[in-house]
Amino acid sequence: MEYEIKLKADWCKGCYICVKICPKKVFDISETEGKYGFREVVIARSEDCIGCMLCENFCPDFAIEVVRREYANKEN
Repeated sequence: MEYEIKLKADWCKGCYICVKICPKKVFDISETEGKYGFREVVIARSEDCIGCMLCENFCPDFAIEVVRREYANKEN
């Protein structure tokens, strides 16, 4: 089953919990600084997502949403 990861970059404060907790290493840290002065989180390997939702559940800023692709297409 495929999942879509939605990252609200404006909500992210760069704690990198998602990078550290993801069992499939879906996230990376950007090489460049973003507009808020820290290296931003990027979704590097979305195809490897297994839908465990650890990133969504542990994000303190609610900046990540994991959606089953079949439901993601119906939303908009």
